[in-house]
Amino acid sequence: MRFDLGVGVIALGSLDQLWDGIEDLVDVVEVEPQTLWETRFGGGQVISPEPLAWLRSCGRPLLAHGVGYPVGGMTAPNPEGVLASAASARDLDAVHWSEHLAFNVAGDAHAGFLLPPVQTPEAVAAAVRHIRAYQDAFDRPFLVETPTNYLQPVPGDLSDGEYVAAIAEAADCGILLDLHNIWTNERNGRQSVDDFLSMIPLDRVWEVHLAGGFETDGYYLDAHVGPIDPELLALAARVVPTLPRVRAVIYEAVPASLAEQGVAGLREVLTSMHRIVDAPAVSAADGAASGLAVPRPPRSPSASVGRPVSAGTAEREAELVAFTTRASNLLSTPDPGATLMRALTDEARLSLLVRTHPEVLGRLLTVLGRERTAVVLTDFLAASPASLWTDEQGTAFAEWLSTRADLATVLTAYDR
Repeated sequence: MRFDLGVGVIALGSLDQLWDGIEDLVDVVEVEPQTLWETRFGGGQVISPEPLAWLRSCGRPLLAHGVGYPVGGMTAPNPEGVLASAASARDLDAVHWSEHLAFNVAGDAHAGFLLPPVQTPEAVAAAVRHIRAYQDAFDRPFLVETPTNYLQPVPGDLSDGEYVAAIAEAADCGILLDLHNIWTNERNGRQSVDDFLSMIPLDRVWEVHLAGGFETDGYYLDAHVGPIDPELLALAARVVPTLPRVRAVIYEAVPASLAEQGVAGLREVLTSMHRIVDAPAVSAADGAASGLAVPRPPRSPSASVGRPVSAGTAEREAELVAFTTRASNLLSTPDPGATLMRALTDEARLSLLVRTHPEVLGRLLTVLGRERTAVVLTDFLAASPASLWTDEQGTAFAEWLSTRADLATVLTAYDR
């Protein structure tokens, strides 16, 4: 079973334009079904016919990787969304499927971004329930992805490795080991990669993700931009041979990064992954002794943040959602990582408006300039509900614009 799938890539925009130049290096293709849905409403939670036909024409095994209904929060993912995700995985004839150990809903509030889990025993029990809903919806093996977390560790919470291990064992599911995620966590002051790996059941790791990122404002971001860092490749060369049941190693990159790297860049990335996959299996102990990768010192302060013991898991999730979506400026314990996630959430939400209201945004920039437009858009973010979905965020923006007579005047002046 080991490496029965091999080396693969995420099927995002521009991959089809590069396919002819890389297909000899691609053994398996991973699909994010929700990014290909026709719409989120009116029965449109199905993969659009054109991309579905292209994916089937590739002649490669397909994997389904969910990005809309994560399993890591106290609030259960929308049951209709789970069933639609299962239907998409079935349409792809996915060999296995996966979702994130993150959350994007707290009660009735949407986050507009995948947020890191609150790592308590209560959250473990909730995640197990949510995973079972997925397992009941489709009979292919289900995996949970190891999360990125920009927050500082909280005393009393489970460590990153303990949290993932407890969920995988209790839910009897696989682990999608995103090495870039846990390497990012280490670089930002959380648990080291080696400590994390020592705590999880390595025989449950059935898939590995690799990606690129960059540093900003004292943090390293899991941005899925650029090639794989040589240091991460060295880490993967040490870790992957120790995984006794790993089936696939997948490269993740956003569409713009795929296009920028082009065929030559992608071939270099995929070739480096094949060298890792082709290496002989070793025991975990031998891998640790090989010295191919040495954990680096944290680049951000790693001291744990104190938190009142009375704060429950759901309350902490709700607080983080309110802060990152600008519904509130309050945090019971300030954390610079939360400020970073607010900025990332802003960027994610506004990127959806580029798809739904490009002309309006262009007019605002022309008339008001960049700084004043940023103030206007921040007002929208603070006043309107967040969403991961393009149609919902676009509708919210249109409704908000209808309440702003001053902006109507600005846009009318532009037309003149």
